[in-house]
Amino acid sequence: MSAQVREDVKRIQEMLSRGEYETIYHQYASVLQTMLFVQSLEEWLDFIRQEGALEEEPLALYLSAWRGECLLLGCYQGDATQAVLDHLKDKLPAELGERLSDLPPIVIDIDEVNGTLEKQIIPYQNVLERTDFRLHVDFEDIYCAGAYFLSASPK
Repeated sequence: MSAQVREDVKRIQEMLSRGEYETIYHQYASVLQTMLFVQSLEEWLDFIRQEGALEEEPLALYLSAWRGECLLLGCYQGDATQAVLDHLKDKLPAELGERLSDLPPIVIDIDEVNGTLEKQIIPYQNVLERTDFRLHVDFEDIYCAGAYFLSASPK
């Protein structure tokens, strides 16, 4: 998690403690919409009044995706190959991206056998195993039916 995301989480938690719910929504509406499926200020206010808080770990993951640090993928995303390759091309050297583009597609559907992201990125991990990079997957299912967060980083 980057310093910027840690700062965002801290800022949101502080605003929550002061009851500055509208300010949070206005500053982070797209994150809240994606994370909580709220489509308006009123829905956000209803949610936060009922729940009273936001879980820090999922919040940090969604903020990381919002900031482009990781790729958010739904558990029923379908063919996610191009989204994964596009995300990785900005994170990895070009020659690695070319090698990854020859691998099997990534089709995410957690209801299908081998439809999870973790299993489908194994060939990608195998290519990266001999490099200075690795892929990391986080899974979150507190606020939705499930979401994956894929990131690439140096070992």
